Amino acid sequence: MDLSSFSSLAAHWPVDWIIIGAFTALVAFDAFRNGSRRGIAISLAFPVTFIAYGYLDQTAIIAPILKTVSFPLEQNAIAIGMLVILFLLFSRMGGSFFGGSSGSIQALITGIAAAIVAAVFWLQLAPLEALWHFGPSVAQVFGVSWRLWWLFGSYLALAFVRG
Repeated sequence: MDLSSFSSLAAHWPVDWIIIGAFTALVAFDAFRNGSRRGIAISLAFPVTFIAYGYLDQTAIIAPILKTVSFPLEQNAIAIGMLVILFLLFSRMGGSFFGGSSGSIQALITGIAAAIVAAVFWLQLAPLEALWHFGPSVAQVFGVSWRLWWLFGSYLALAFVRG
């Protein structure tokens, strides 16, 4: 077996697709072991973070704090903090409703759907995009022209996995 051709192929893959594949594998492995609860929770946390982050500058308590935040690292921390908090809330709110045992096909579907939702909203949320800027191939696949269909298909797949 000649591994040099495989290693040369792997060396030319863009890192963006490797990151998306690793996230898919991580969520799929978790869904296989523990059910689809966390995959569904992260898929719901991304769009709510996107919407809520847009309204932070209009809030009573956080708006004055945000005016002092000028470094991208602080904005990244706020966005990631919101994502983590919303993920934990959705995970706790869903409980056994989101969960259940998943077979290998359902786990794979959960992983792919969660990775698609994460990629679409990562491209749309400016602080996350500044944290890791996906290349033009990912932006073309999950960008403005196709994001509605990717999201619709992903949430349909998650509903299928849950049903």
